[in-house]
Amino acid sequence: MFESFAQEPIAAASIGQVYRATLHDGREVAVKVQYPGVAAAVRADMQNLDMIMRLLKRMTPGMDAKAIAAEIRERIGEELDYELEAQNHSALARIFRGHPFIAVPEVITSLSRERVLVTEFVQGVGFEELKRRPQSERDRIGEIVFRFFLGCLYRHRQFSGDPHPGNFLLLADGRVAFLDFGLFKRMQREPVALELACQRAVSEGDAAELHRLLAQSGFLPEPDRVDPGHLLAFIGEAIWWYTTADEPVQLTPEIATQVMIESSDPRSSYFAEMRHQDMRPEHLFGRRMELLTLAVLSQLRARANWHRIAREWMYGDDPVTELGREEAEFYAHAGVGA
Repeated sequence: MFESFAQEPIAAASIGQVYRATLHDGREVAVKVQYPGVAAAVRADMQNLDMIMRLLKRMTPGMDAKAIAAEIRERIGEELDYELEAQNHSALARIFRGHPFIAVPEVITSLSRERVLVTEFVQGVGFEELKRRPQSERDRIGEIVFRFFLGCLYRHRQFSGDPHPGNFLLLADGRVAFLDFGLFKRMQREPVALELACQRAVSEGDAAELHRLLAQSGFLPEPDRVDPGHLLAFIGEAIWWYTTADEPVQLTPEIATQVMIESSDPRSSYFAEMRHQDMRPEHLFGRRMELLTLAVLSQLRARANWHRIAREWMYGDDPVTELGREEAEFYAHAGVGA
């Protein structure tokens, strides 16, 4: 199958290892191979999920724990299927083919199987070195990461659920290559539209509208038990950095930690009241992706007016950054976008 195949892996993850190889036509490829037996082990571990969800149900009685558990099982189960990952990977590779600053390596579908995934090999600068780059470079990379993960959700209604620092590389031509699409989510138009409407309500400080939207969509099983003002403050604590802060914000690990505490920790300011809130399963991995994206940007200490960038998909505003203008031109010619 291969002209050459390196015996030592170049990367390792929780369920597989990646090897470098060369095809007979001279193309260099990355070959991800799943660990033998790992699928059975992961499925066995999923049996412990019920115990965890029972504990979560006690902490947040308003949550539909069974529905959340089913969503987790489905997404984790899909991650074990490299043929499905190849389809997801190929979908994003098509969307971003020719993009000015985002690269998604092509999948070699003829060589990919349920436990083996072969893709175009890319080489670039990793996250640890990127953290030491000058502020201007980190700002640019941060904006690209933000545009890729949140932009995929709100423009294309499909996204990688794992914004891990090891899953992107800065290429020599200045583009950022994104890798690993095992944890992947596609969403219908309606839940994405709901999220954008809620973001606009937070941005505009409209507590009544936010309460109405979340009550109507099932996030508030007992709406009268949740004060609209407190709800606005609770949601705002998690997404203020791109919904209400209309100024350049340098993200830091301290900011990311505070957001995560206010979003999920029982010690947070509004947890006692928000424990009566539900999490609709179709939105679960989007919130995870959003928090992990914030964590990555905070490690980079990237600085931008995140609100003005997000307004491109929240309100359809014209871009105000150079990257935004390049991307708008790409979408105008590619015929895809919001």
